Parts: sequence; C-alpha cells; structure tokens
Amino acid sequence: MLLTITCIFALLPAATLEVRLSSPTRIYLTNAKGELQVPANAVAYRKGKEEHFSIAQTFTIALPAGAYTLHAEKGPEYQPFTAQFTLAENQKHTVQPVLPHRFPMNSRGWYSADMHVHRPVPEIPLLAMTEDLNYTPAITAWVWQGAQRERSPTNLNPLQRIDGKHYFSTVNMEIERLEHGPGAINLIGLFEPVFFGFGAHSGDWLFPPNSHFAQQARTQRAYIDAEKIMWRDIPALAALGHIDFAGVVHNHFNRHNVLLETDRWGMAPKDKPEYRTGEGMALWTLDIYYRLLNCGFHLPVSAGSASGVMASPIGYNRVYAHLQQPFNPAAFLDTMKQGRSFATNGPMLFLTADNRAEPGDTVVLTGQTLHIEVTAETTGSLHRIELIHNGRIIHTASKSFAIDIAPGAPGWLAARAFENGAPSPRFAQTSPIYLTRPGQSVVQPAGARYFIQWLEREAALYRTETRFRSAAHRKAMLHLFESAIAVYRKLAAAENTQP
Repeated sequence: MLLTITCIFALLPAATLEVRLSSPTRIYLTNAKGELQVPANAVAYRKGKEEHFSIAQTFTIALPAGAYTLHAEKGPEYQPFTAQFTLAENQKHTVQPVLPHRFPMNSRGWYSADMHVHRPVPEIPLLAMTEDLNYTPAITAWVWQGAQRERSPTNLNPLQRIDGKHYFSTVNMEIERLEHGPGAINLIGLFEPVFFGFGAHSGDWLFPPNSHFAQQARTQRAYIDAEKIMWRDIPALAALGHIDFAGVVHNHFNRHNVLLETDRWGMAPKDKPEYRTGEGMALWTLDIYYRLLNCGFHLPVSAGSASGVMASPIGYNRVYAHLQQPFNPAAFLDTMKQGRSFATNGPMLFLTADNRAEPGDTVVLTGQTLHIEVTAETTGSLHRIELIHNGRIIHTASKSFAIDIAPGAPGWLAARAFENGAPSPRFAQTSPIYLTRPGQSVVQPAGARYFIQWLEREAALYRTETRFRSAAHRKAMLHLFESAIAVYRKLAAAENTQP
C-alpha cells in the first residue's frame, strides 16, 4: 500500500517554472519547507545554512504545486531580487529577476577579488561571472594541521582568462596549522606550489615557521595574505616584513551568522567582553589591525570568504583595489600591495584627503587642516560611518560626509562603515592614508607594547610545547618570535607622538 501511494503522488501533475536571466546569477529557490530546488545545469552549494545554486542562463524546472520563494543575488554591487509565488498543478509560471547594477565599480576603476576560495577549479569561471568577481585566486594546494591535504594540479595554466575583466589563478596555497600551530597564511599568485617542508623533509604542525613559506613565495614574486589578522604569529610576520595584506573581513563572517569561537584555534585572547558578540568580532579584528598600523607598518587590508569550506558564496567577503591602469591580475595585486583598497562584505567605501590622496598614499602634515571626504554606498541600510585616526574614532555619521580635521599627531587615517539589521555584520574597512610630519615618529609605543606581550605569551607556549620533532625545530620557531619581539622593543622606545 505504501508503494502504491508513493507512485500516485509521483504522478501528480507538476507545475513548470521558467526563470529568465540576463547574466549568470546566484539563486535561492525554496519551497514552503525552505528546501532548495535545483535545476539541471546548475552548480549547487550546500554548506551549513548556506544553500544556493549558480546558473549561467535562463532555466526551467518542474516543481510540485505549492508556495515558493525565489531570491537572486550577484554580489554587493547589485540590488538583490526576491519574488514569492504559488504554483498550481499544470501551471507554467515565469519569473524574470531584475538586479540593477547599482554600483558599477569597474567603470570607476575599482576591481574586486575574494582572496580565500576553496571551490573546485572547473566551477570558478561560472562562479566568478555570477558574482562579478574580477580576480579569483583558487586555493588548490592546502596544508591542514600539518599535513598536505590538497595539491595543485600540474596540468593547468597558473593564470586563466575568463574575459577581459575576469581572471582566475590556479596555483595558490593555504598553510593552515591551527590550535597549537602558528596560524594560517595564503600564498597568492604562485607559479608552482611551495614545498611543505624544509630541505628534503616534509613539514609538520609546528615546523617550518610560516616565515619560511613566505620567503619561498617571495622567490616566485607571489604575495602573502594574512588570512586572519588574529593568528598567533601574524604580529611576528608583520614586524619582519613577511605580510603583504591583512585579512580583516574574513571567513568568520557569513550570510547567516558569525563564528565566535577563537580560543581553541590558537587566536589571540579577546581582552574585552564586547568582543564576544557578532559585531564585537569585527571590532576585535579591526582593533588588532589598528594596533599594527600604530606600530608604523604599512599594511593594506584584505578579505576572503573561504567558500568551499565555510557557509558563504564565493565573493561574499571581498577586497576592491583602485587601479590606475587597465585591469589584469598582476596590476591588481600590485595595487593591493600599495594599499589603494578597501575590504567589504557589504558597503562600497571611499576615502579621500584634500581631494587627491586616497588609501595607500602618504600625506605630509605641515600644520594645515585636511579636507576629508568619506562616501559609503550600499544596497542594504547604512547604520554608521566612522573616521579613524591612529585607532581612535574621530567622527561618526549616518551617511556620507565631508569635514575638515586637524589630525595633530602623524600616523594614519582610515574609514569603516557598518550596515543595519543583518544576522552577521555587514561592514567595510579602508586601507590607511598615511600621515607624516618631518622630525616626528609615527609609532604609537602602546601598540608595540601590546604586541610584545602577545609575542612573549606565544614564545612561552613554544618553549614548553612537546610536539616539536627536534630541538632545532623549536629553536627555529622561537627565533621567529624573538626576532619580532626585538623589533617591537625598538618601536616601544620611540617617542610618543600622541597629543
């Protein structure tokens, strides 16, 4: 009897839904139970609460009669589209999503990348076009907890063109050793994978230090991305010049929630209670970033979603760079390194000083005021924009603004913006405009003292760590931390320029 009922149900006449698309689109098509409905020729993604499919063109799908919701997105430059409808038996229904291109960033000279992507290489062309992502460095070599989990294919061109404004690269490496390991870095734009080891010997959870892999990447003129600014060795790598970009809009932020757990993975302790909330995760990340800037380091922002591992579509967290030349991946990465950039999972954010200087530039202070303009644009609802000077909020507004300021101390200026109402913080952070004044140090010694405490704590951990395979391996890790501590001690002795 059960089989008979099942067969009768299967033969009930279905409805037909046609969805007319003008370009590749990310689709959330769900029934009344919230179950994703996927047509043929689509690339489906299911990870945690994130369930969607990406598809290149108009499609039809047979569906049982009932209520449905269709939500369509193409990344933060486009206005999302939502439609709700009920299908009757034998009905043919058509939906034509319209996603206005609210912020055509390429026409303004801005180009985007997700610096942390774990999706299969064959999917990348469709996904990049779906999200209008200009550069996609796919992680194809992955070290996880001291073991080589994935290896880059050897038969692929390291750089591939989708069209004139969309490229992807196929030899990028993540070295991710968490818990008692040093943390994670991404090596971007390699021509061949870096050997996970030292000499003829393979690496492990603790050896070699990440500085070794950064140096190996440099020989290929590749770039080193601090995947998250909070890993235990990032202040050491930054102090010793091994980092090109700082991951501040990172994969703990997704469309549905914030991953708040950090202690067990080996991140820095959260030293304020307010850091243990969703927005607090963003504020904690940015406060660490600001302290590094206060040490005088020129450190641009970066962003990544870890789509393929985390519950985010590709490009959910992304970085934009402002090119002064035609787009290509080499020019994009060089511009990121210069710091002409902002990181975001929502707002478009622009900062200028005196109508000419933008993030990455240096302004020499001669006593004058600076005319600052900050513009934020979003398809969502803007909550606030904040202007930051040397880690302190000096102006807050609910919309774009222009003001004149007298910075006082040299150092840096940056802007950040937050949206309203999302289950996970939607925010943006610019790279800094650097401020100098002849004869004055830009270093804030309090930042250096903070990282001395940080690195001494981690060095003490490695002095007693029992998992090193040899005394030489322990010595190498300690040498990284002790060398960085020496740098911060010199910075801590610099004249305090705070007013």
